[in-house]
Amino acid sequence: MSSDQYAVIESIITSKKGSFLATIMAVEGSAYRREGTMMFISESGIEVGLLSGGCLEEDIMARIAVLEKDKAFLMNYDLRSEDDLGWGQGIGCDGSICVLVEPITSDLIHDFIQIKNQLRLGNAMEHKKCINKELEIVESCTYNNAENYFEKREMKIQINELACNLFWWSNEDELIFQQTFFPPPRLIIYGAGPDVLPVVSYATNAGFYVVLADWREAYCKEEKIPFAKEYIIDYPIEAMKKIQPTTKDYCLLMTHSFSKDQELVNYLFPLKLNYLGILGSKKRTEKLLNKLNPPEWVYYPVGLPIASESPEEIAISIVAELILIKNTKKRVAL
Repeated sequence: MSSDQYAVIESIITSKKGSFLATIMAVEGSAYRREGTMMFISESGIEVGLLSGGCLEEDIMARIAVLEKDKAFLMNYDLRSEDDLGWGQGIGCDGSICVLVEPITSDLIHDFIQIKNQLRLGNAMEHKKCINKELEIVESCTYNNAENYFEKREMKIQINELACNLFWWSNEDELIFQQTFFPPPRLIIYGAGPDVLPVVSYATNAGFYVVLADWREAYCKEEKIPFAKEYIIDYPIEAMKKIQPTTKDYCLLMTHSFSKDQELVNYLFPLKLNYLGILGSKKRTEKLLNKLNPPEWVYYPVGLPIASESPEEIAISIVAELILIKNTKKRVAL
């Protein structure tokens, strides 16, 4: 699940009448985004999320403007054309994309409230839609990764047209489309100095749930470093006991204090985190480790080697490393 999908979910939940949700339901060949990617379109035309590099969105907006507001529609965009005869208009993306655009109803909002609540608890969620051969969305349901149903309802949303030949029918009566939503990865940062500000900002925009901790109340607060989801004021070990890191978590040590980093390393090493990044030179970190053999999930010097110098460049290298590890592990799991 990409970072902009969380913003789309928030937009759906707070949407007003006349808003739409566009979802990529099928892809053939290569495309900018994959199945399950969503875009929110407000009643005033504000867009949240991207389905493509911008080549589909304008057409979708134009169709919404001329169609009935209470009906959905399906569109197939063939981006493989190298001339202006096909829809691709010379884009040459080598793919065909089928998109469902549906009005946001109170039932859909309710589904996404359930999804958001479960993601907040760390549970993956599934959202399933059923479409019959009369081109009606006839059922919607949400359930968690243990297949415990939260909601299952009959519905009847008419689809205006079927301009898509990519679909398969699950049986004689309906098409089933299913999305999986994963909770945002948690990034725990201990240390709230000035260089942490761009790290928190970039990591939040990249879809991480950032928990910021520090022993100094004057530093660790929203007024100083906005965009973190939680602020923990306490000394290293006490803060970690409150946060309770797990094997799914990512953690950064950015204290600029040798003694505090050493406390944290000794506490965190037995926990087998997903990732532990330690700010500072290789020589400093080796001294910090005190001949400990660091496991493979410990990274130092933290960040990708891009010859970064400024706090912003260092933050980019750190968040790029986090994204690389997160997405590589996700692909291996799949």
